[in-house]
Amino acid sequence: MKKITPYFLALSLSFLFASCSSNETEVVEGTPENLLQSYTLKRDATGAYSIDFNTTNNTDVTTVTNADNSKEIILAEVAQKTATKHSNDFSIENDQLKIGFLEANRGRTTKIYVEDDNITFAKGVTEFLNSYSITANGDGTYQLNFTVNDNVITDFVYNENIETYEVHLSNGETQQKIFSRQLEKNSSKTLNINFVNHKQLLNKGESIESLVTTRPIIILDDPTIL
Repeated sequence: MKKITPYFLALSLSFLFASCSSNETEVVEGTPENLLQSYTLKRDATGAYSIDFNTTNNTDVTTVTNADNSKEIILAEVAQKTATKHSNDFSIENDQLKIGFLEANRGRTTKIYVEDDNITFAKGVTEFLNSYSITANGDGTYQLNFTVNDNVITDFVYNENIETYEVHLSNGETQQKIFSRQLEKNSSKTLNINFVNHKQLLNKGESIESLVTTRPIIILDDPTIL
């Protein structure tokens, strides 16, 4: 039986691990880069909508309006250096806003759907919700920040029956106006957020009834970004 000296054994193992490392590097380098890094959907106190988003520094950004009035933000990889921070303003049309990101290098889509009243026609006045923003962190978590008007009681619950985060708003004495919650989304499902407004009405018999409306409704359908 031939004997293998320690020197040649060590040399062979070194070559083997170097080859494996080289192959792994080639696989990683062959994976398309995520052009969309994060995004934040916002509605200000006037009812105006906007979206801020971050990309890699080699991403060309083109925004188009489709036939159904949805907005599509196309991200394409380019050779030259580009800006990484971007912002677009949008408006509610027929009580809806649809925004989609398309990463051309991967064919991956991120979809945002909002159903809301166009309060800009009402001079930016809402009874309960003042403003909100939601940030997709890229790791399956989301940061929801919102501000309510004076004397609005807030109750935050998760409705398991419809798999939806609900923010219940009603009149009442309270000092807190600013709220923040971190949310999680299952990678195979959408993230659903409903603001549920409970408005008390006084009928002719002086009994109090509650009118419940759900606006805005927010649905995020996107893959884990990072």
